[in-house]
Amino acid sequence: MKGVLIRKPHEAEYTDLPQPSVGAGQVLVRVALVGICMSDVEVYDGTRPAPYVSYPCVPGHEWCGTVVEVGAGVRHLTVGDRVAVEGHNYCGRCFFCLRGQTNLCESYNELGFTLPGGYAEYVAVRADLAHPFSHSLPFESAVLTEPGSCAGHGMLRADVRPGDTVAVVGPGTIGLLGAVWARALQAGRIIAIGLDRKSEPLARRIGATDYLAVTEDPPERVRALTGGRGADVVVEAAGSPTALALACDVARRGGSVVAVGVAGGGRKLALDPDMFCLKDLRVEGIFAYTSEIFQRTLRRIEDGGLDVRPFITHRFPLERFREAFQLLRDRPEPVLKIVLEP
Repeated sequence: MKGVLIRKPHEAEYTDLPQPSVGAGQVLVRVALVGICMSDVEVYDGTRPAPYVSYPCVPGHEWCGTVVEVGAGVRHLTVGDRVAVEGHNYCGRCFFCLRGQTNLCESYNELGFTLPGGYAEYVAVRADLAHPFSHSLPFESAVLTEPGSCAGHGMLRADVRPGDTVAVVGPGTIGLLGAVWARALQAGRIIAIGLDRKSEPLARRIGATDYLAVTEDPPERVRALTGGRGADVVVEAAGSPTALALACDVARRGGSVVAVGVAGGGRKLALDPDMFCLKDLRVEGIFAYTSEIFQRTLRRIEDGGLDVRPFITHRFPLERFREAFQLLRDRPEPVLKIVLEP
């Protein structure tokens, strides 16, 4: 089969790979679509933290496809089923897994980073990680399940209530998936905050009711839109210390900040520590998603509760992965989700 192999940082190729065999409790899935995440680019660039990648690596943790072979002992899947696949190959036995926190498994192992992922024609996976969905749901929607789960983990943790004002700092894929979740949870106002106005058309198409650039004094503008209070929930998805500080400023007293963005190792944040007490502010750090959240997200996409159809802005054949990576890095035009087709 064909696939992308990153042998080491800055050395990758579209090449022949051995087709995986299926063991007991596994299924073989033919990949239909795989999304590109900036963490995939980090694997290629060599900037992903060492504990979270193992070279050589077949990337791809956002993907879906069709079951073509079923291993011994698998009962809930059959050949021909369409499936979205969780990234975390959690153990199910450790302290965190037994608490349902499968994203924090003590034995970190993730498809696309330490296990072969979806940048290939076929992937063999544990059957319990492969979740079937209706043939009426397009692959173009199902492929958003993984990033949608990351956003959903944060939004559900923040306890968004009907009528709430939700602000999104960083209107990229994860931030705007947070906006989609906010709309599904019946938020009243959804304010997107970006570096400039380039992302405004996409943000409004996805459901933002207001859009602000960082040069427009977002804290003051948000307070003006909310009777002087600030946002009930703020999603920080930009991945920078300044964005997190802005998110805390935009939030109202008694509000919540959901920190989804990853700024990168070694960067420091300076905040007034009294702010957390005086604002009675709740800050939620979000690492990926749990198995329960993944399944819940897939069901919400399947029943139309989460409309992710506008997210795919670019599509490439798998062999053009370098071109797609460069587009995601440079963003010469509005980009949300880029998908590859094996």
